[in-house]
Amino acid sequence: MRFQTLSLTALGLAMLSGSSLVAAEPLMLRDQLHHAKRNGVSYPVISPEYLSPFASDDAVEPDYVLVHDIDLGNHALNVKRAAACNKYITAKGGDTCEKIAKSNKITTQDFLGFNDQINHQCTNVMIGKKYCVKVGNGTLKNKVVTKKHTQHPAKHPSKTKTKAVSVNVNSRKKLQTSSAFTYYWTARAEDYADNSKFVTIKSCSGKAIANVRQTYADALVMEGAGVVGDKLVNLGDCNCVNYKCFEELNKHMNPFGLTSYGSPLRPYTTIAANDIPKGTKIFLPDLVGWSLPGSSKKHNGCLLVDDQSWSFASHHIDFYVFQRSHYEQMIQQHGTSHLDIYEDGDCNVLNYV
Repeated sequence: MRFQTLSLTALGLAMLSGSSLVAAEPLMLRDQLHHAKRNGVSYPVISPEYLSPFASDDAVEPDYVLVHDIDLGNHALNVKRAAACNKYITAKGGDTCEKIAKSNKITTQDFLGFNDQINHQCTNVMIGKKYCVKVGNGTLKNKVVTKKHTQHPAKHPSKTKTKAVSVNVNSRKKLQTSSAFTYYWTARAEDYADNSKFVTIKSCSGKAIANVRQTYADALVMEGAGVVGDKLVNLGDCNCVNYKCFEELNKHMNPFGLTSYGSPLRPYTTIAANDIPKGTKIFLPDLVGWSLPGSSKKHNGCLLVDDQSWSFASHHIDFYVFQRSHYEQMIQQHGTSHLDIYEDGDCNVLNYV
């Protein structure tokens, strides 16, 4: 997430210099970090929690082979029935877990089970968000699948076509085939500019945070986080009534915002998924070598599932890319909408900031 206003530089557009146009340098992700001064020198400061998943920059990427057919042997596959939701409702003012459950003829426990993003106290039901109220035939089911698999060497700079695969090469088994692949980013007022009336967004305790256009206030509720002037705000742990439901984040601890689990959002690393457990590393070979707006590094395909989404169900992952202009650049370059998901195989999660 950003914590300063969007500029022409951030969009990578041309800017006017004197009487001629010159190419603008893209705004780097590291420019968004909190900075401190020591002996007159400014340097970025970031929390250990944010850095905890990352491998060192000089970590060697292990050789691997991709197992292209899903192979679970005799291991049980947990299939989350909530991922097969077939009815959603949109929360209205005054809705509670009990009220929604009763009106849809389910128990409150079922409702919470269908919607993992809601805490157990049910204090974060948000007006305007969609919630699942009906699924298939239950909650969890164990399914045993046995399938013959074949291995194919993945394209990798350290191997040639004639080189035998080493016994030390790890296998990365396919988890999902042709899953939907979308992007998400931090909301900013510039992306929702209009002439709607001004409203005040407030903290859960009622403290005024900022005056914004109502369209943008609605977007903040829907997206869960955004930039307001030089502040970074996130939905707080309370019901959202008249935009009194936000908290201002500590930019040192969470420079880009928070996931639904309360962990830091990490550009080009965080994945939102509803049918892959939190903390799972995954490997997307289609992403290997991608140039990343705002970063000097290319992607290695290794990602961390650390968020959820209320807007989709199973076989769908959402890729956090920091800002909308990054999404626009990447969708133009790659146009990827579906891809295969593999086990991580000890891949290295990199810090692209």
